[in-house]
Amino acid sequence: MGTNHEIDYKYLRDRMLSGGLTSAEKDDLLNYIQASFQDHQLDLLMREHWLGMENQEIVADEMQIQLIKNQILSKINQKINSSKKERQLFPSNWKNYLLRIAAVLFIPLLLGSVFVIYRMDKRLDQMIVSTASQRVTANPGSRVHFTLPDQTEVWLNSGSMLEFPLALNLQDNRKVKLSGQGYFKVAHDKKHPFFVETDGLSIKALGTSFDVSSYDNDKQISSTLEEGSIALIGLDGKEVTRIHPGQKAILDKTTHMMVVRDVETLLTTSWKDGKLIFRNTSLSDVTVQLERWFNCKIHLDPRLLDSGLMYTATIQDETLGEVLKMIEISTRIKTLIKEREVYINSKN
Repeated sequence: MGTNHEIDYKYLRDRMLSGGLTSAEKDDLLNYIQASFQDHQLDLLMREHWLGMENQEIVADEMQIQLIKNQILSKINQKINSSKKERQLFPSNWKNYLLRIAAVLFIPLLLGSVFVIYRMDKRLDQMIVSTASQRVTANPGSRVHFTLPDQTEVWLNSGSMLEFPLALNLQDNRKVKLSGQGYFKVAHDKKHPFFVETDGLSIKALGTSFDVSSYDNDKQISSTLEEGSIALIGLDGKEVTRIHPGQKAILDKTTHMMVVRDVETLLTTSWKDGKLIFRNTSLSDVTVQLERWFNCKIHLDPRLLDSGLMYTATIQDETLGEVLKMIEISTRIKTLIKEREVYINSKN
């Protein structure tokens, strides 16, 4: 077929891959590979082959890679078998020429494998991102305000934790898990409902503002709605009830009974604005909230539990000592502070 550079090597390459080479063409191709293994034109040929692969849709599937590998091995075996019948076509070092043929086929395979692995790594990264989660915690005595990836605003009360996926805004159902108390101003997205999950209850919302309280040491789980509409879903996945603005749903953890009440929502949600508002609140409920607000331990005289004492006040910038003094003035109790321990006793 002439000199080395007069050979139509692209034509011969395609013929070899399709299994249609004649004996004379095999001889020409082997001579070309022998003379041109380091040839610049052969490098360009392989580069063209690889660039052509870039425009193809490569699926990250090990079976596909194995299939390509088997095809190459099959081509090499065909060369070996034919060499036994046509030894006159190969010189004494025929194995070297077969290795050169394998190299021509292997380099695109290797580069293609690298590209497939790269694609697989990118998909794996996407999977990791979609399943990765983050936790935000409000330490005892503090409150935290932040925005979720879907632009939902969250306030966490003292000693609370919220866990949510980093790809929350990409999920069909936006689910977060709450321990403690949180206030949610949900970004409206009708096609992707927002769920707040607790140990005993799940709250489903679209665009709405509501409070959820689910502390581990509380006997109840509650949710208070300010705007919109929410559905409360039990552990069995069934909807228990729906509440409307100005209502509060309370689930008893022991009996699993739920009640819905009309309430003044500000009494439940004012904590997010840095206030505690009490309106005829029992002393036992007051002490529970003060413990979390000031990160202290309050010991309440058992005689006061059934005393019927009620407390009304608004706490904002006052210190613990100032609050206790206010309680002493308005009720029949005396208080004592020892480090982070508070003792409340009856005066009688």
